[in-house]
Amino acid sequence: MTLDHGGTARGQAVIKLNLKHAVSGIKSKKRFCNNDMLEVLLLVQNQYQYLYSDGDTAHLLNMQTYEELTMNINMLESSKDKLLYLEVNMEVTVQSLEPEPGPLSWRLPARHTYKVKSLMDRIAKDRGTTYVTGTLENGIQAQIPNFIKPGENVVIDLMWLTYIGRA
Repeated sequence: MTLDHGGTARGQAVIKLNLKHAVSGIKSKKRFCNNDMLEVLLLVQNQYQYLYSDGDTAHLLNMQTYEELTMNINMLESSKDKLLYLEVNMEVTVQSLEPEPGPLSWRLPARHTYKVKSLMDRIAKDRGTTYVTGTLENGIQAQIPNFIKPGENVVIDLMWLTYIGRA
């Protein structure tokens, strides 16, 4: 959204806005006078629990009201490769406009805990902490420090897909 406020010496003040529709993404230019009325929408972020996916639909559960919500996989805020890190019972955030049109998008948490299934052996015996490729229980591979053993829980940053620490 961009804003331009102006007017003439004899006329009313006019506010010119370049707007982008929250749902469709269509851009438009609007002009408002000082007596124009606007509807105010509230952007709400609610915590949901991921249940399962079938095709292009993700089924989420609101943990406060126990209502089930279905959202398109394409409404995920990050790239589709992050879907591989999605696990059953993972808490996700759903953004909605209230009172309407409802849910706009959903996103994964910033960090999540995974169990290490296996680690690749290092070729050289380097000093200090080195990272090795580890396979998590969901089949995803990540760079994990060599002092982590299979069966331990690790925290992964889902934005950068990097190791954060032990759980």
